Amino acid sequence: MPKPRKIEDDELTRKLTAIFKEVGYDAASLASLSEATGLKKASLYHRFPGGKEQMAEEVLAATRDILDEHLFPALADDSSPERKMAAFVKTIDAFYASGNESCLLNMLAPPRGHENGRSVAIASIFQRLADALTRVAEEAGAPKRQAKVRAEQALVELHGALILSRGMADTNIFQRMLGRLPRIVLT
Repeated sequence: MPKPRKIEDDELTRKLTAIFKEVGYDAASLASLSEATGLKKASLYHRFPGGKEQMAEEVLAATRDILDEHLFPALADDSSPERKMAAFVKTIDAFYASGNESCLLNMLAPPRGHENGRSVAIASIFQRLADALTRVAEEAGAPKRQAKVRAEQALVELHGALILSRGMADTNIFQRMLGRLPRIVLT
């Protein structure tokens, strides 16, 4: 009979996500990942034979699944562009704990020019976000080229606000950006 798992997959992914958001990929040592999950290093390697890289890739896959379930449908439904942006803001606010959590995509990004499973997954998520926001801007009446610029600006502001909020220990920066986000895409 197989030995019962000390921690279920969803809980393990949640704990790995938290440590990667807090310290980033490079600073997340196996010792810190072990401590955060309550698993010994050998158990982590048993669950993730590909080591820390596999852990990060699985965290990104789980993040993609969350976005597929909660964020992308809100941007693609039949509601007005204004309602789509309101749903986007609400989802993003919850996803980043009102600005108290770092951007996982940034914290897991490999160095520029280093392509691996993480870089491909991160680029894919950012591209899907840009495409979805571009469509919302087009629905609001922006020409395709301007819609793309608006979507990019929204992502720049969103992720810049997360970095600035963390760096200045002030989540109000993130909250103010959320107030501007719909206008960036819609007008």
